[in-house]
Amino acid sequence: MGAASNYLEEALLNHVLRNEELTSPTEVFVGIVDDNATEEDLEDGDLTNEITEYDGDRKSVTFTEPTQIEGKATVENDVEVVFENMPEVTINYVIITDEPTKESGNILYHSVPDAIKTSNEGDTVRFLESEITVDND
Repeated sequence: MGAASNYLEEALLNHVLRNEELTSPTEVFVGIVDDNATEEDLEDGDLTNEITEYDGDRKSVTFTEPTQIEGKATVENDVEVVFENMPEVTINYVIITDEPTKESGNILYHSVPDAIKTSNEGDTVRFLESEITVDND
């Protein structure tokens, strides 16, 4: 499950239908967002509710080649994504961004994880391989 941000939707339309250049990021990154965010916030690229109190920056991620799942072209993370030393928080969304630094760059996609995750202070949160899915619905 996942949805493109307004930024990405507009960039793709301009690229495909208006012949405007679109450069793919060399890497994409996973960030996590708390339960105060709304889908509209994420579509608009609002990073206000991004969780930032874990160790390190956003996590680099790679995805499988697209396959058709339930009639939708879908990709899944092909590596485990780990956030260490978490705050006490509920994670409602993951975001795919074009920058590693927290609260910067553009949201490309946002997705609800297969299971809502909660952490206690100091916990490690893992998104297993194939747990983050993105489609072009």
